Amino acid sequence: MGWGAAEVRLPLIVLGILMASLAGAHPGWGQEQGTPGSSHGDIAFSADIVTFYEGPDKNTEEVNCTLSNDQIRFVERDGAYVGRLRYKVSFVDQDQRTAKSSEKTVEVQAASAKEAQDRGFIQVLQSQVTVPPGKYTATVEIQDLNARKKTLLSFFLRRHRTGRVQIAVDSARFGDQQLALSDIEFGRSVRQTTSGVFQKSGYEVVPNAERRYGIMLSEMSVFFEVYDLRGGVRNDSLMATYSIVNREGMTMFSSQSPMTLHGTKSGATALFDIASLASGSYMLTVTVRDLASEAQATSERKFDIVWSKLSWGKTDTERVEDLTYIFTEKEMKEFKALSVGEQEKYLVDFWARLDPTPETRDNEAMIEHYRRVAYADEHFGTAGTRGALTDRGRIYIKYGPPDDIQSFYSDYEFVRDKQEIEGSSVPNDPFARVGLKASQEADETSSDQRGGSSVHGKPYETWTYDGPGNPVRPLSARVPSSSRLQFMFADEKGVGDFRLIYSTEKQEY
Repeated sequence: MGWGAAEVRLPLIVLGILMASLAGAHPGWGQEQGTPGSSHGDIAFSADIVTFYEGPDKNTEEVNCTLSNDQIRFVERDGAYVGRLRYKVSFVDQDQRTAKSSEKTVEVQAASAKEAQDRGFIQVLQSQVTVPPGKYTATVEIQDLNARKKTLLSFFLRRHRTGRVQIAVDSARFGDQQLALSDIEFGRSVRQTTSGVFQKSGYEVVPNAERRYGIMLSEMSVFFEVYDLRGGVRNDSLMATYSIVNREGMTMFSSQSPMTLHGTKSGATALFDIASLASGSYMLTVTVRDLASEAQATSERKFDIVWSKLSWGKTDTERVEDLTYIFTEKEMKEFKALSVGEQEKYLVDFWARLDPTPETRDNEAMIEHYRRVAYADEHFGTAGTRGALTDRGRIYIKYGPPDDIQSFYSDYEFVRDKQEIEGSSVPNDPFARVGLKASQEADETSSDQRGGSSVHGKPYETWTYDGPGNPVRPLSARVPSSSRLQFMFADEKGVGDFRLIYSTEKQEY
């Protein structure tokens, strides 16, 4: 089933212990292991790993993944839309030995063809493996069994679209302490129950592998387990303290709640209203203290707050790609080093500096930039390449809409960097430095052509700007080489992929 973000609404309460070694406090702000992780490859998904105590020298590593419906190929079957995914998890220790692995095939469903393509609907996958305490590298892989890779070789080799991520895991040792806490698990929703796909310790916790809250999830639910390894007696003298601290070290929230523990292991959950928190990265710290013995245990983890639809609705890669032509190299390096919440905060300051009318509500520079990105994606995309990353998309985003576009269908091949026009019956070409050669002579000039391919019999178009164009943010003080900017694009392979083969601006090709 798909979990739509808009479907999650929870009461603002704190739930105490329900049922049934001090795991040292988690590392500091900048030292936490690399979770959650974002995948690379054909499928974009997020993965997070949560460590729970299972017994002496034995932990359960819960691996949670979330991916949106638009990353999956659904096939209609008996009126339903079904996706088939292979979900693989492996843990390799420091000696490069596989400590544990898990593989399963799961079916996911969408209620309609529209929902099957909707990025707002989320699929949640979960796997659990048991390992001894220690340090591991976890590899998480998702294959779409309904979708082959698009290359001819991959098709014949039956290779499927795949996403993969590796995450460093430090599986804590719980056994030597009297009181301990598991990792904090961030949830999309939580409810008290003794059944359900994601049930444990009396709760069903639907994981939030991105650890991201804000515009689509305005309340934050978390789950953790408390372990009292002193003999399994009733303990009603526990006090839980919750605190949220921002990147600058300022405490944004603090609260206490009494707990009663029954037995060795008990589950606990808390819900927080995060509406007052600005975009950014935060640390949640949970401390459970035994008021009678003064023993205590602490667990802490980072999470992000995101309030912009632009930040929430895009993958990590897309957020970076959107800014390729508006950022300097230094800004891009800084941006990539931030979490998604910190990226949004960075963008607020960035666009504020570019706002041509700061006294008004709208930021025209930001609106125009993202309008150009959206237009390029819609009109210039090719198989496997989003429109904003094509040559036409790049020019459109950097210089704005051209003042004139002329489209042609040529029986000639374009020869880049020729100084003269060769052959006969040459059409009136506005670009003096682009040669045209009769197609029957193609074999003699193949080494001169862009990429070694000819474009005779293929479409081409010219874009003209009456002046220097209209950059949202000029990144260079360079004087244009011509009073009119001109660009020529050719569909060299005949597949709709128009490549820039000539421009009055040499740096563009």
